[in-house]
Amino acid sequence: MFLDNLSAFLTHPVTGTVLLMVGIIGIALELLFFSSGLLALAGVAGFGLYFLGFYLAGFASFGDLAVLGLGLVLLILELVVPSFGILSVLGAICLFGGVIMASSDPKEAGFMLIIALLVAIVVIIAAIRTFKHRGVWNRFILKEQLTTSKGFTSSPDRSNLVGLTGEAITPLRPAGTALIEGERVDVVTHGSFISVHKAIIVVEVEGVRVVVKEVDDQFNK
Repeated sequence: MFLDNLSAFLTHPVTGTVLLMVGIIGIALELLFFSSGLLALAGVAGFGLYFLGFYLAGFASFGDLAVLGLGLVLLILELVVPSFGILSVLGAICLFGGVIMASSDPKEAGFMLIIALLVAIVVIIAAIRTFKHRGVWNRFILKEQLTTSKGFTSSPDRSNLVGLTGEAITPLRPAGTALIEGERVDVVTHGSFISVHKAIIVVEVEGVRVVVKEVDDQFNK
């Protein structure tokens, strides 16, 4: 008697729709937010109770359970082995297929699924907007600011060259190459021409742009 009442309650369209909503929302939010398995557990419970009702009523078979279980396994694997959504799609297909196969009326089950999906989409969108800083997408976002104070530079720091003298080893027209402290450095003048072998001094560094000017004294090697 108790099992009959339980079966009638679980297979009622309203109850079934609610259980499907819990299942879909729980699994989806677990995939998106990684809640240590709590949401996934709620999702599995929702689908499990849905199947239990139709199993007790004599409509669902172990084959239906296998399809449903395969869908859950694929979704759980997505949490462990990210497949860019492939496992999630396959899992969802098996899951929804198992739901329809286990039902006494596939059309009614499809209608329940549609309602559950629509409600789940609304809840999921609201959750994403509310907890957007905790989503799975944060794995692919660089949060830390890459500042010079933290040791990050977009190009080599050549500021140590300011004030050093060297020799133009190519004509600077106004760009060319100079030998500074034994290192070949690409340099540029403020517009003036400097002949090869002329002594130069670094007057300014802007990123990778090393600005030099000619000095009166010849550079001594």
